[in-house]
Amino acid sequence: MNTSQRVSSSGKTHAIARYLPVLGWLPHYQRQWLRGDVMAGLTVLALLIPEGMAYAEIAGLPPQTAFYAAPIGLALYAILGTSRQLVVAVSAAIATMSAVAVAPLAAAGTPEYAAYSAGLALLAGLISLLAGLFKLGRIASFFSESVLTGFVTGLALTIAIKQVPKLFGFESGHGNFWERLADIVRSLPETHLLTLVVGIVFLAFIFFLEHRFHRVPAALVALILGISLSLLLGLEARGVHVVGAIPAGLAPPKLPALDLGDWLLLVPGALGIALVNFAEAYGPARSFAARHAYAIDPDQELIGLGAANMGAGFFQGFSIGSSLSKSAANDRAGAQTPMALLVCAALTVVVALFFTPFFAPLPEAVLAAVVVVAVIGMMKFAKIRRLYAVRRLDFWLAIVALFGVLTFEALEGLLIAVIVSLLALVWRASQARLEELQPRQGRVDFTPVG
Repeated sequence: MNTSQRVSSSGKTHAIARYLPVLGWLPHYQRQWLRGDVMAGLTVLALLIPEGMAYAEIAGLPPQTAFYAAPIGLALYAILGTSRQLVVAVSAAIATMSAVAVAPLAAAGTPEYAAYSAGLALLAGLISLLAGLFKLGRIASFFSESVLTGFVTGLALTIAIKQVPKLFGFESGHGNFWERLADIVRSLPETHLLTLVVGIVFLAFIFFLEHRFHRVPAALVALILGISLSLLLGLEARGVHVVGAIPAGLAPPKLPALDLGDWLLLVPGALGIALVNFAEAYGPARSFAARHAYAIDPDQELIGLGAANMGAGFFQGFSIGSSLSKSAANDRAGAQTPMALLVCAALTVVVALFFTPFFAPLPEAVLAAVVVVAVIGMMKFAKIRRLYAVRRLDFWLAIVALFGVLTFEALEGLLIAVIVSLLALVWRASQARLEELQPRQGRVDFTPVG
């Protein structure tokens, strides 16, 4: 092979690796990395199992759908994503947005609802994939970080308020944050005391473990303890709601049975999920890349996120996204490459095939406690307070986004967030200071005229 042929071959390999990042690290995988990647995969699995079941319920779906969505999402992002530490699996924020988009179209628990949820994941993934192919990765710079902070904080409060009825043992209300809060106050006389005790005890227990023993998988320990206590004390017979039977196995791949009109109804929600997904993922991905001295490609990140969501939808799951808590745990546990995600995906399949029957006695109040603790980390009140002292405009942008979500639900709140982001961008551009410069005599630098 002559020099020109070698250069041509190298160029082709680089071009293929550009769209298949796995070719950039797998052929050069070093044996000493395996221990860290396996430990990281186990660590992420310990978070994924309890949180996945809980987030599936947030999405309005049975717990087993988390086991349909997560493995394929993890695997496809590992192959197509450029971050070595980011975990793309079930996400509280994206599960909430999925529920908000699908709830007006079908009743939760029906085959139609499941089909819409899978279709939403497919469509959101396709939008993200196309955005990456058309080099739209720089769109994140147009979405103000302060607006995203307010939006995610509002979303976290919305998720938390939806878990309160499960902690108290009464039926959940409907509507926005304020309507649900009012409904909770009205329903307090219907509180099931044993359920409340279980919820508060596990809430405190998970908090304690997370703050005193950082390396202990608090959610997994709570899940195992919750199942054990439920069996030992017969909690279901005492009126405590439990998860119930979870079918073992994985769903076969298939396209959702939706017609053209159904797909069109999903477009607004899919656009919102694609935007929030990328905005949430890109910041942590950049942070991990800077910490470990490697580069990420925003366009390829869109492709990786898109493929992960399309895979989740194709396997009858629901929309997925990046998880900051699982990504941080993945990094702390020593993940060197995306092999950690492949390990986690394989282990999730094993759990789905053989271990789901063990989750049946788990009290729903325990899952609610897992969710509440998880979303507290999404609430950035301290950051919003700092904005008030440092950048007053950014503070008000965050507040508008926060109350937009609380008052108008997630998708309407996202629209408000996008609008205020664009308005802030235009205003800042109009305030840019322009000065005419002239060279200083005898020097190579410049000074403002006058």
